[in-house]
Amino acid sequence: MLDLNYITDAAGKQIAVQIAMGDWLLFQKQYQEFTRKLEVLQGIKDALVEVEDAKKEGRDLQSLTDFLHEC
Repeated sequence: MLDLNYITDAAGKQIAVQIAMGDWLLFQKQYQEFTRKLEVLQGIKDALVEVEDAKKEGRDLQSLTDFLHEC
């Protein structure tokens, strides 16, 4: 559980929050992992759209075997 410290202004309104450095580092690591996963999922989504567009237009796409040989 996060140990949060709220910072308030003179009127008592919360204006900021502090968290322990260990929690911050964990948050950053998890954020980077989520960002990478999102990039992969977006790439898959874009590829599926490209395949559907190619099918509609009758275009040929590169085979998976040819693609893998390029890598």
